[in-house]
Amino acid sequence: MYLNEVTQSRQGGAGSRADVVVIDDEDSMCEGCRQVLEADGYHTLTAPDGPRGLELVQQVHPRIVLVDLRMPGMSGMDVLAKVSDIDPAIVSIVITGYASIESAVQSMKIGALDFLAKPFRPEQLLDSVRRGMEASRTREQAVAPPQMEAPPRPMEAPDAALRGLEVIGQYYSLGLGKRDLLDELRHLEGEAQFLAETLGRIKEKEQVLLEVVTDLCLVDEMIARHEYRKSALLQILLDVQTRLNWLPRHALKWISRRLKVPLASVYTIANFYEAFSLVPRGAHLVEICTGTACHVRGASGVEATVTAILGIEPGQTDAERLFTLKTVHCMGCCALAPVIKIDDRYFSNPTMKELQKVFASYGQAKEQPCQS
Repeated sequence: MYLNEVTQSRQGGAGSRADVVVIDDEDSMCEGCRQVLEADGYHTLTAPDGPRGLELVQQVHPRIVLVDLRMPGMSGMDVLAKVSDIDPAIVSIVITGYASIESAVQSMKIGALDFLAKPFRPEQLLDSVRRGMEASRTREQAVAPPQMEAPPRPMEAPDAALRGLEVIGQYYSLGLGKRDLLDELRHLEGEAQFLAETLGRIKEKEQVLLEVVTDLCLVDEMIARHEYRKSALLQILLDVQTRLNWLPRHALKWISRRLKVPLASVYTIANFYEAFSLVPRGAHLVEICTGTACHVRGASGVEATVTAILGIEPGQTDAERLFTLKTVHCMGCCALAPVIKIDDRYFSNPTMKELQKVFASYGQAKEQPCQS
């Protein structure tokens, strides 16, 4: 009843599309966001909790969903996870009074485009929603059925030469010369060489070069999303960390150049927050507690079991970059000792058989004899 009344009263009938849906248990926040957004021309609906918010999203398929992280019943993280299942073109933006680096990273891993800490200014809200609308349209085009096209002609040496000539012309237009271009290419090739050595893939030069290009295009996308603002440096680093699972050197140098921020300043932030990693990290972080309670109750045995299953030692990442293993001094849950944490999931005194099953669910587990 609640959803039908809201939809019909503000849209003139159920089933039509809204621009924004706000999901927050604070009436004042819902109403404040609605007034600001509708004054700027965005058709906005509100819901007081996760279940009713998802029902509303299912009905009206908005372009943007603003969701609070802490709500009674269903949390904002649960809502984020379900929104993309309803419509992959919908863009989620987190609004929360409990902002932290960890919650920002977690919400963006789930798919949030932006993260607004309460209280925020109306212009911050509008800026985030405008960028979200653009991203939604891009996603909508991406999920549209592809049109049948003739297969592209394979590239040959003359094609590459023409592209190179075009790039040289662009350099001339910037007041630069061919030597500047060659210096730039040598620098980027050097970064690709460094990446290949870091990843232990020195024989895959061509593939690593392409990966560097892909990474830098991704960084450009993140920087453009934040309109090249120097003040958005932290958020850009978070975005890159979320997408690449680490902050490679070539990405940090590129951010420094694009934003015209000293590289030392970029590294200062990257080194300060634990959420960032300057070494290759797997898609999933495995942490083993070695605090006093866990140590006394058999943490060393758990560590040996995990090492045997994954084939890596603490501080290492597997060759497929699926898991990174590390030990921590204390997780603050001593009653469950010994404890292992995989991403945001905690496991108390797991057996080898249980761990094999858990790791297999993430896509990889080396065969080991099952034992308790």
